[in-house]
Amino acid sequence: MINPIRVTLILALVVLGLGAYILLVDIPQTRQLEKQETQERQILPFDDRAITQITWATPTDTIRLERDDQWRWMVTEPMRTPADAREIRGILRSLTIGKIKRSIEDGPSNLSAYGLEPPYLTLTLTTPTETQEMALGDAGPFAPSLYVQTKPDNQVVLTTLDVMTFAQKSLTNFRLKDLLFFERDRVLELHIQLGSTTMIMTRMAGAHSLTPNWMFQSPVKGPADKTAVGTLLMDLGGLAATGFIDTEEEKKRILGQPARIQATIQVLEGARTHHLKLYQFADPEKAYASTSASGPLYEIPSGILKPITQGMFHFQDKRLFGMEVADIAMLTVHTPQDHYVLINQHDEWSLDDNPSAEINQEVVKLFVSRIVDAPAEIFHPDSSLASKDIGMAAPNATISGMNRKGQEVGRLILGKRERGLVFAKGASLPGLYQVRSTILDQIPQKAELIPQAVLPE
Repeated sequence: MINPIRVTLILALVVLGLGAYILLVDIPQTRQLEKQETQERQILPFDDRAITQITWATPTDTIRLERDDQWRWMVTEPMRTPADAREIRGILRSLTIGKIKRSIEDGPSNLSAYGLEPPYLTLTLTTPTETQEMALGDAGPFAPSLYVQTKPDNQVVLTTLDVMTFAQKSLTNFRLKDLLFFERDRVLELHIQLGSTTMIMTRMAGAHSLTPNWMFQSPVKGPADKTAVGTLLMDLGGLAATGFIDTEEEKKRILGQPARIQATIQVLEGARTHHLKLYQFADPEKAYASTSASGPLYEIPSGILKPITQGMFHFQDKRLFGMEVADIAMLTVHTPQDHYVLINQHDEWSLDDNPSAEINQEVVKLFVSRIVDAPAEIFHPDSSLASKDIGMAAPNATISGMNRKGQEVGRLILGKRERGLVFAKGASLPGLYQVRSTILDQIPQKAELIPQAVLPE
């Protein structure tokens, strides 16, 4: 007869034994396997921030990159030159986030099946304590994927690396391509020499806005177009080389050609001065730049030359009226059909001959701002239209502004319409210009300034 107590004790011992096995043997082994699997899924066995040297070797070229203690990367082979840290960070980031999907073969006998005999690229990554070498082969069966042979374990694995991150890179990709390094907010002065003319613009504090103003100091004195200057500084700060000419023989050959355009730029940033020379020769699609006599000649996008070659007119403040809104105390408007005078007191406008009338302030303020900010679109030399009726003898509108000292400072004369433009002269710029003809349609009649009373039905 079976003893129930004895059976119960045996079952209890079995359960305890199983529990002890699971707790002491199975769970630790499972965790160790999970840990190993997690480690195997990482392409890099160390933190990419520890890497101090990268060797990029293809069947035809070897490029060596080294990092110093200040995290500055240098190309050290086949030449010594500053490296593009952004390009290197992109590669290291790809290696960091890339994963090993699965192991394909240990000690493979047919590397050519994976594009690894020979590999198109061998990467060697070095830290102060470790070195990881890997060969990159063909793209895998899904996107993105790449066959990699890890060394020294001689294992082929399938990774999630993107072939385009590593393909078709040359020394040019790794070289530092930025030409100028300055902070736009610290630039105090800008010099542009074009031919025999040198334009000098200085930074001034913004009078009516947070945006700094720029003033011409040479060849004339007057306001500069802060948008045009700011855009040029932004373009100069982002100027990047598309190619490099390093040999003295090739530099002399290129610079010995007759130049169509040659400009010299100086950017004064505090106590530092940044120098840039720009060249364009027979081919209008190509442009070159140099930052020093000993450095390379850079191939650059030719678009940087377009605003510079427009000269003074491009960088001048092209607003013709010659006053800011806040400085106007009296605005006089003459048209063939109308005449009125507006008075500005404490930013409130009124009619000179009817000061008690409640005029539409929004209409007046919009009109005044349009007059003040109306920019010249085209400049006409004095002799170019000498025989043409441009409407200045009997203008379509004459608008003048007086300051609080009773001085007439602002003036805009609008003549004849022509193809969406109207001939104009202004107080701020000498000469004849054309502005957009919509300005004529934006001049309100005197009757429009006083809102019409709504009559009861």
